[in-house]
Amino acid sequence: MCAWKQKDTKGIKKNTYIKEIQRKNDKILTVAEKNDLEKLEVYTDRFPLLDLRKAVKKVFILINMVAYRVISTKLFENISIMVILVNSLVMMMDDPTSDPTPFFATMENVFLALYTLEMVFKILGLGFIMAPNSYIRDAWNILDFVIVVSSYPALFQDPNVNSDEGSFNMGSLRAFRVLRPLKTISSIKGLKVLMQALFQAMPLLRDTIIILLFFFAIFAIGGTNLMSGMLKNRCYSIQTGMLFPDDLPLCAGGDCPGGYFCGKSNDNPNFGVTNFDNVMYSLLCVF
Repeated sequence: MCAWKQKDTKGIKKNTYIKEIQRKNDKILTVAEKNDLEKLEVYTDRFPLLDLRKAVKKVFILINMVAYRVISTKLFENISIMVILVNSLVMMMDDPTSDPTPFFATMENVFLALYTLEMVFKILGLGFIMAPNSYIRDAWNILDFVIVVSSYPALFQDPNVNSDEGSFNMGSLRAFRVLRPLKTISSIKGLKVLMQALFQAMPLLRDTIIILLFFFAIFAIGGTNLMSGMLKNRCYSIQTGMLFPDDLPLCAGGDCPGGYFCGKSNDNPNFGVTNFDNVMYSLLCVF
């Protein structure tokens, strides 16, 4: 009998030896699935032009493998994030209420080309819709796809043509640009996991949100009963009927200076938004 078997009364060394042999056997007997190129090499059928079809299929497989290798690199992720950050800075300096200057129009085309290139690489590497992990089956990729595609109609619109009243203005699609910073969610895997955890936690906050809205409704009803119409009170001149120069937001009784009286106007502060005239506006003010 071997010396290690005589000394190993508890079978510790024997169990270790057996596990090591099993681990080596697992490595030897591991069955690895063939990749697409290996499957293509052994593929055959009875239809004509088999070699030509296999050659074309091989080209598509190579493009898919190269694109997938590119989008899986850290450099591709860093470049995507850098483009999004620079685009956000450019949008901060642009005036959305006026037509873009030639510089901003050129930068818009450059960013659109970069976003399109990113989308094309992902579609080539992941597939569009048929594959299990294809591009369009991810909700965040759907958002990216909508952002990129919605930018093209405004790009091909003639700026010299004035749209008729009531017709749809293609330039209004530029508003989708504000969603471009959300592309960082699909570019950063950790941020995507964080957003998914946040959305999954929303049902757990249901009772808390209901209680919060209940208290908001109580204070809104109280504000409507106590302060309805009071924010329309202003100080008017007794002689001219003009408003007090400082336009005091609220007055009651003798709060106005000499020569002025407290009267009710037609407008509420902040362009009529701040008021307690009804429950809905009160709820907005309390919120």
